[in-house]
Amino acid sequence: MYQPIVRHPAVAEEFYPSDAGKLDALISGLFAGEEVPADGKRVKAVIAPHAAYRFSGAVSAKAYAPLAGHSVRTAFIMGNAHSYLFDGIAVDSHETWESPLGKVPVDCDLGRRLTSGAEGLVHELDIAHHCDHVLEVQMPFLQHQLKPGFSIMPMLFGKCTTETHRAAADIIISVLADDDLIVASSDLSHYPAYRDASNIDRTTLEFMSKMDIDALDRHTEEIRQRKIKGAMSAFCSPDAVKTLLEIARRLGWKAGEPAYRNSGDAVHDDRMAVVGYGALAFYEP
Repeated sequence: MYQPIVRHPAVAEEFYPSDAGKLDALISGLFAGEEVPADGKRVKAVIAPHAAYRFSGAVSAKAYAPLAGHSVRTAFIMGNAHSYLFDGIAVDSHETWESPLGKVPVDCDLGRRLTSGAEGLVHELDIAHHCDHVLEVQMPFLQHQLKPGFSIMPMLFGKCTTETHRAAADIIISVLADDDLIVASSDLSHYPAYRDASNIDRTTLEFMSKMDIDALDRHTEEIRQRKIKGAMSAFCSPDAVKTLLEIARRLGWKAGEPAYRNSGDAVHDDRMAVVGYGALAFYEP
């Protein structure tokens, strides 16, 4: 009997519970009290964080709450790689990804379309996905919120040019179906003090909401030039986020109200060096 090639969890127990019952209870608790918008607008994309759930899970729930009960064909899950160096964009050739909540198929046919039509920008590179947490931590939220039957398209961005997000947007739009979903996985500022992080991150989310990539780039450069104590970056998946924003801008999507907190809001956590977490959903007009 044929057994599909499975990408097994790499960060279960470190970032979220490895026990299915405990994980389901945790995620259900995070969604408790979250209201699903009643306006009927379809969510087309979300930006969500990727830290351990005790830090960023509440913000992730804000991102995914509007997707409750949605039917999705393929969820494009994008982020900048955190564990392996490579050029371009890496898709994964495993046939399924597994979390404690079960297995989800990878849209392998779509992956072949992406790699064949991307002029070398998109390529299969399983090792890039092997132990990276950036996309994996999105899986349980998708499984909890979406109707069963969806597939995923994992895409990690490596070393990219300043124009990569435009080329990536071209490629994704060329294959994007009306019932697809795009997820950009990114945390916000890294390691400034609590108050500095809040100021940096709220401006970052403002420009993301406006889909203003140029302003976002200027903001990122300003953070570097100001040399704010501890601040290493404004957000950690620039290519994935800018690709989503480019697609959203071209297709006329509208951003919802952003949600925010940082690691300093976790119980007993350090407020001298924090990481910011933001959530943002994009809707059809």
